[in-house]
Amino acid sequence: MEGESYWSMANRGEALLRDRASKFYAYAQPCVSQDEMDTFLNELKKIHPTARHFCWAARWGEPLEERTHDGGEPAHSAGSPILHALQSAGVEQSAVVVVRYFGGTKLGVPGLIAAYRSSAAEAIEQAGRIEVIPTQEVRIVHPYDVIGALEFILKQTEARILNQSFGQNCETTVEIALRDFPLFRERLQAYPDIQVEEKPKI
Repeated sequence: MEGESYWSMANRGEALLRDRASKFYAYAQPCVSQDEMDTFLNELKKIHPTARHFCWAARWGEPLEERTHDGGEPAHSAGSPILHALQSAGVEQSAVVVVRYFGGTKLGVPGLIAAYRSSAAEAIEQAGRIEVIPTQEVRIVHPYDVIGALEFILKQTEARILNQSFGQNCETTVEIALRDFPLFRERLQAYPDIQVEEKPKI
């Protein structure tokens, strides 16, 4: 549901798995768009200029999208098991890339699936998890005589004041959990002299 908290990766995690001379370098990190994914991949291609397989999976967006790429491996032998590792960890707005160096011995599809999933899971574990609470930034223009009422509403909805200025009118900029914003807006509507400007969601 939009505005609900979710788990993402806390940091970047890395892992290395070896299987019959093949090496699987796994990298996990927060990632919220294809643009960020492309930057992530380009960075790893500079780190691993001779590698042939860059396989990845990601979960991002609102509503949540899931994407996979097998990076030249047999269909569903790389991207899908990496995605399964992300799903099992319950993380969103995150991605994992696994870079493989072929060691000369074919692993077969079952071997590839196991290696990609295991290396991805280890990188995710190394990254750790953090709970993310989506927020909304709001600019409020209001007269002096409603400051007390406004402060009461802010306390009720646990909104955090980011900035205040006092001129002919007062301006208060707050950050509030997105899930609490409908109640916040409803309570402000009881005061016709209060103007509310919603800023882009964070």
